[in-house]
Amino acid sequence: MSQLHIIDKPNGKYTNLQLDEFMVFCILDTAVPYEMVCKTFDALKANNMTTRREIKNYHVSDIVKVLKSAGYRFPKQHAKRLWMFGYNDINLKTASREDLVKNIKGIHYKLASMFLRNTRGLDYAVLDVHTRRWLRSYLHENSKLSTNEIHKLTYAEEEDYFKAIAKLLGTTTKDLDLKIWQENRVGNRK
Repeated sequence: MSQLHIIDKPNGKYTNLQLDEFMVFCILDTAVPYEMVCKTFDALKANNMTTRREIKNYHVSDIVKVLKSAGYRFPKQHAKRLWMFGYNDINLKTASREDLVKNIKGIHYKLASMFLRNTRGLDYAVLDVHTRRWLRSYLHENSKLSTNEIHKLTYAEEEDYFKAIAKLLGTTTKDLDLKIWQENRVGNRK
């Protein structure tokens, strides 16, 4: 699968319901291959479990069944997170990255950044395992930072370096991030 899922639209226009759906997609996107996230999201969508209003109609055990049937890793943990999101009153149109991290279980800087980049076009780097590996290699070869210093960088510091490198390479943060991700993710390996 080299195409992005229909709900995963970098700089896309999202309705209120699609904001909920994309947050569900983000909650699922934790240490799981992209193809599995897509498959599981589609299973939840087929069972009307992708918006907060819909999720409230189900028990955690109902969500666990759908996640298990899709072959999703850690179904109980993620079902609980999804169920909790169903009762979360956070305003996804106005929430900051820090608000998302603080208030939505399972959302950390990478996923909050992806959510805000896609839904609002904000200039955040989505530093997953692929982009971090690329960034660390780039910094090791092209900076005076030691390996130890590179590995101690915070997410915000890594993001600042990533943005600066994208600019240096004549591209955008989003485009460099997506290029690295597309070239290195498991689903695209040859």
